[in-house]
Amino acid sequence: MNQDLQLVSQGENQEVLGPFGRLFIGEFPTKGTLSIIAVAILFDFFVAGGWISFLLLSVITIFLAIYFCYNYIEPHFNSRIGVEREKKLPQITKDSNHLAMGDIGRLLHGYGKSAVGQVWDLSGKGSLREAFEGVPADLSIEQKSVGASDKKWVSWLIIITFLIAWWLLTIVGTLALWFALYWAGLSEGLAFSISSLAIEIILIPLVLLYIYVDGSLDRIKEMLKFGSVKRALILLLAIPIVVTIIDFILNMIYAVVWIGIIGEPSANTDLGTDWESSSIDIAFLFLSVAIVTPIAEELFFRGYLLDAINRKHGDWTAIIWSSILFGLVHVSPFVIGSAFMGGIIYGWIRMRTGSLLPSIACHMMWNMLALVVTYL
Repeated sequence: MNQDLQLVSQGENQEVLGPFGRLFIGEFPTKGTLSIIAVAILFDFFVAGGWISFLLLSVITIFLAIYFCYNYIEPHFNSRIGVEREKKLPQITKDSNHLAMGDIGRLLHGYGKSAVGQVWDLSGKGSLREAFEGVPADLSIEQKSVGASDKKWVSWLIIITFLIAWWLLTIVGTLALWFALYWAGLSEGLAFSISSLAIEIILIPLVLLYIYVDGSLDRIKEMLKFGSVKRALILLLAIPIVVTIIDFILNMIYAVVWIGIIGEPSANTDLGTDWESSSIDIAFLFLSVAIVTPIAEELFFRGYLLDAINRKHGDWTAIIWSSILFGLVHVSPFVIGSAFMGGIIYGWIRMRTGSLLPSIACHMMWNMLALVVTYL
């Protein structure tokens, strides 16, 4: 640690900075940054008109607090005691557990030729995965996605067969179990939530079986690794927040266009549970729709399906076709379009990061937002 920084942190250099400035000394996030985030959340709680506006305001204010603290407030006070914090990515990521805002841009921005020496300098790197993790772009033989057949038509036959089986189990299994639970005396909403949760839990090992037959379980294990603290924060928090904001804006535009051309969407939003239901009903609904369903669907569509198509047709063909199929299984015309857009974004993120974690987290955030805004 810098000697001046040590003096300030020990309280022996009081004339350099006041108590406010000392809160922003050190590595990001400092106590000052965390305090500003806490105050922002508290402010949002008092000014928001409800839970929806509170969640949206919190996402925006937290992002702004992090942006301004990292780029302006912390560097200002650190420079006052002679600590020059570089904003170039190679300098600020020497510590593998240090979360740098530039890392988010590094993953989302692209291959860096347009970065022009900014914080997202990827010069000399062959891929985002290589730049981010410092590993070769090509996966090892054990990690490559290897299909059950080299023939395209056989691969597509396997894909369609698995997709139909997955969809039938989801629909028929959920309806059958819902009827049994409802007949046994459970409320309509609780019966739906439990049946949906149970079927999605069953689907997870089924999808892993698909991958074992027509893919690589080792590759999936690699795509589910958390890695360092910095990497986990980026994949599970930073990227999903940014992507959810983008997805929300795109869906608002999509809804306006849909209403202007076709009229009000006819999507069924009655799941038998609302804010007046018991806490158990609401808890099971959130657990099913916002937690387990995203895991099962991402394992199938971005874990198995995307790779299965990509083996024969390339990245963008795989992203588009997996997104089309992801949209179609949602049945409702309006939701098909929304799911297709989400599939494009999640597929692109999966390809860029080489990880399933951000698409799972994005899917969880989106389903939670959809539940709060639309269904409950």
